[in-house]
Amino acid sequence: MNQEPSTLLIRNARVITMDRQTPCAEAVRLRNGLVLDHRDDATGIDHVIDAEGRLVVPGLVDSHLHLIQGGLSLGQLDLSEATSRDRFEQLIAQEHAELPSGQWLRGHGWSETDLGDLVPDAGWLAACGDRPAICYRMDYHVCVVNEAVLEMIPDGDSPEGGAIMRDDSGRRTGVFVEQAAWKLINPLVPDQTAGQKIEALMKAQDHLLSLGVTSVGTYEYARDLHDVLVPSRGDLEIRCMVSLLDREWPLDTTIGADVQPCQRLEVIGFKSFIDGTLGARTARMLQPYADAPDSRGLLVELAADGLLGDWVARVLEAGRSPSMHAIGDEAVRLALDALDEAGDTRRGRIEHAQTIHEDDLPRCRDRWLSMQPYHRADDGRFAMTCLGRERMPRFFPFRSLLDNGAKLAFGSDWPVVNCDPIEGMHAATSGRDLDGRPVNEKEAITGMAALEAYTSSAADMLGLHGCGRLGCGHNGDLVMLDGELPPDDRGCSAVLTISGGAIVYDRR
Repeated sequence: MNQEPSTLLIRNARVITMDRQTPCAEAVRLRNGLVLDHRDDATGIDHVIDAEGRLVVPGLVDSHLHLIQGGLSLGQLDLSEATSRDRFEQLIAQEHAELPSGQWLRGHGWSETDLGDLVPDAGWLAACGDRPAICYRMDYHVCVVNEAVLEMIPDGDSPEGGAIMRDDSGRRTGVFVEQAAWKLINPLVPDQTAGQKIEALMKAQDHLLSLGVTSVGTYEYARDLHDVLVPSRGDLEIRCMVSLLDREWPLDTTIGADVQPCQRLEVIGFKSFIDGTLGARTARMLQPYADAPDSRGLLVELAADGLLGDWVARVLEAGRSPSMHAIGDEAVRLALDALDEAGDTRRGRIEHAQTIHEDDLPRCRDRWLSMQPYHRADDGRFAMTCLGRERMPRFFPFRSLLDNGAKLAFGSDWPVVNCDPIEGMHAATSGRDLDGRPVNEKEAITGMAALEAYTSSAADMLGLHGCGRLGCGHNGDLVMLDGELPPDDRGCSAVLTISGGAIVYDRR
C-alpha cells in the first residue's frame, strides 16, 4: 500500500521522537512528507489515524545490509533450517526437482553450528547430478560446491587469503573459504539479469517496510548501482545509502560519482575487507583460536598486502566514507590504526567489530562502529568454544563501547542473518544467544540505547539528514508498533510504516 503524502495526524499514540527538544508526545502531524508538529489537532488534516495507545517511533534504519542480495535470497534455497545431513540433502533434492534443466542450484544459510559441527562437502549435493550447485555458509565467506562445479576448476593452490579444503588423501572436498570462494568460484556462477535483480530489489523493499525499516546502508557493486538501483530510484520507498564493494587497487574513486544524490538514493563510500568471520575461524585474532591453536585467522585483500592505510586515505581524499569489515580483534586494531594514520574520526566506519581488545576500547571514542546484534546472538552459540573464557569480555562489548564514547549504529548484514530490527534489539538487550543461554551479559544495553542505534545514531552515521528522529521538520518516516520494545516484548512488530509521509505498509 502506498498513499501519496498528505496532511496526516496520528493521535492517541506513545511517540518516542529521539529528538531532544520533544522526546515524547501523544500525537504527531505530518505535512508534505515532513513532521509538522506534535499537536493533537485535526484541523485541516486529510487523514487521521488512531494509534489506540500503540508505540510510534522513527522509521528504523538498518546500517548494514545487502539489499539486492537480500532480495535475491528470498527466492533461493534457504538451508538455515537444516539441522542434519539428512535434512540438508532432502532440501537439496527438493530444490533440484523443482528447477529447470540447465539452471544452477543456489543455496545459502547453512551453518556447522546447526549441523552438529559437520561441514557439508560435495557429497551432500550429490542429488543435483550434473547440475552445477553452490551453497553458501550463512556468512557468505565459505561455500560448498558439487562435483559438476569442481570439474570446471583446475586443481591447484588457493589464492592468498583463502583456502581450498581437502580430505586426508588430498582430494578437494568442495569447500572453498574466503578468497578461494570469491576468486575461484563466484566468477563461475551466472549473474542474474538486471530485470531479475530489479524484481528482487522490490521484494526486498516490501519485506523491509513490513518490518518498519525505512532507510538502509546497503553494500553493492557498481554494476548493480547503475543497472538496478539507478533505474529503480523512482520506485524506491526506502532511502538507500550505498557503499560500493568495488575495491580493486588502485581504487577508482570516480565510481558512482555520476549518480546524483536524491532523497532515496546516494553513494556515500567504499568498503574493504580486512578479515573473515568467527564462524569460519577466518576472523583475524591477536592470539590463536581456542579450538584451532595453530590459527589466528586470515588477513585478506588490501590488509594482507599492507595497503589498507593507503586505501583509507584515498577514499577520504575523494570525500567518501571508508567502511572496513573487521571482525577479529587484530582486524579491528588494524582498522583503528588506519583511521588514526589518516587523522579521521568522523567519516570512517568499522563494520561488525565483533571482538575488541580492552586496550582498543578507549581508541573507539567518537568513532563509528556499525554492528549487528543478531550476529551476537547467533555467534554467541560458539563464541566460548572459539575464543575461550578469557577473551569473552571482548565479544560484542556494546556497553563498554558506549562507556568509552564510541558511536554505535546497528544493522543486520541481511541476508547473512535475519533483518528484523526487533530481533536485533532483543539480541542487544537480552545478552543471550539464539538458544537462550547467557553470553557476556554485562555488555547488554538498554532498550532505549538499542533504539537509538537503530534510529538517530544509524541515520547520523549514514548521513541521512532529517531521518532517525521525529522532531519538527524531520522526514515523516515512522513506524507504529504492536507491543513494547525489547527487552520487555520480543514479540513486538510493525503494524504501520510511513515513509516520507506516505503509508507504505499497513496491517492494522
